[in-house]
Amino acid sequence: MRAVDALVPAVNGSVGKRLACASPGVLEERHNVRRQFKIFAFVILTALSPARADDGRGLARSGNPNEVSISGVSSGAAMAIQYAVAHSRSIVGVGAVAGPGWGCADGRLSVAINDCMCGRQPTAPHVAGARAQAASGSIDQLVAGKPVALQRSYVFQSPEDHTVVKQSGQASIDFLAAFIGKAPVVDRGNAADGSNRAGHGFISPDGTDACQSNGKEKTYVRRCGAEDNAGKLFHALYDPATAYDPTGRVRDIPATEVWAFKQQPLIDQIKKSDGKIAPDGIFWLPFSTARRKNFDMADTGYLYVPPSCRSSGSRCRIHIALHGCKQTAKEFAVTAGYNNWADHYKVVVIYPALDHQTSVDGEVCAMPAALRIADSSWVKPNPNACWDWWGYLDDETPQARRYLTSKAPQMRVIESIIGEATR
Repeated sequence: MRAVDALVPAVNGSVGKRLACASPGVLEERHNVRRQFKIFAFVILTALSPARADDGRGLARSGNPNEVSISGVSSGAAMAIQYAVAHSRSIVGVGAVAGPGWGCADGRLSVAINDCMCGRQPTAPHVAGARAQAASGSIDQLVAGKPVALQRSYVFQSPEDHTVVKQSGQASIDFLAAFIGKAPVVDRGNAADGSNRAGHGFISPDGTDACQSNGKEKTYVRRCGAEDNAGKLFHALYDPATAYDPTGRVRDIPATEVWAFKQQPLIDQIKKSDGKIAPDGIFWLPFSTARRKNFDMADTGYLYVPPSCRSSGSRCRIHIALHGCKQTAKEFAVTAGYNNWADHYKVVVIYPALDHQTSVDGEVCAMPAALRIADSSWVKPNPNACWDWWGYLDDETPQARRYLTSKAPQMRVIESIIGEATR
């Protein structure tokens, strides 16, 4: 109300001289007019100002450390599973939309493209590899071969996804079922809204791309009627015992409600203790750009804090939502639909960000064999701003396969983000 109080002297000045010698009745009327003006001015100022502006707390959300989950789309889905497997003692649920299975790439880009994405060779779940990582201490240890906290999972895979094909989606389903010991909630879309024919991407009622692939994709957040990946994902992770109810979705959350946080200080902390990073170079020259020295991550990430989680001591859930290749974190945060369900499930949604600069046009699986990128032992570019699910940050031995472990640089940054949000 301070801004409103600043307006009141202007009103007093316009009538004050005429009311200086007024009777008590007139003075009471003056008081009522002043009070009504303050209420009117407050309503106007509230309407004209951004709704519930950034509270300045950044990641400091005092979230519940026992209620942390993670999900993503495409490369973000792969990273979400990698993180959940590596941190299965603290992550309670994981969601994967249009993503490949854990460990599919085997540290090689050619395998990532040809087998994991395009399905040119059969892909099998690498459960034994994950258990071996746990036994070696490279990731969280298991109890009787199963995770301690990780109990729930969700997978969406459109049969018409021609970037990460349905075989990869099935490998992810099979992996999660075997690793967790419980089958994931599986969503393959439906014919009623056409989501069973959706192209590669995340599906949201606020999507800006067409449901089916048409070569005009800009955001890879697709609109297929009322199909809602975020709503069904949250339901699977938080309330699977009940029937999914789409009426829990809050509509029309303004973009101003998505707040920025400083990601760079967390990256810098990891850089101080991290080993050698594979170069990305320019024109195939073996040197690292500033972007690569930042683990290909941006200096700013984003978050959405629903009204029910803004008071101190709210102890809300924390969910990490990872964008995919060719997407920006801010646009994903605004359109993917997680925010519309955040208040219903009392969850703060955090969107870590990669540095999106340029992208290679076209679907990789449609490229002729001669144009496919081959493995390189000395330079590992990442032009489409993908999360590191095939090891592009890893130098040669002894770093091979580090990308799957809790020592992977991007996973360490995500861990720091969660640490700040649950402190």
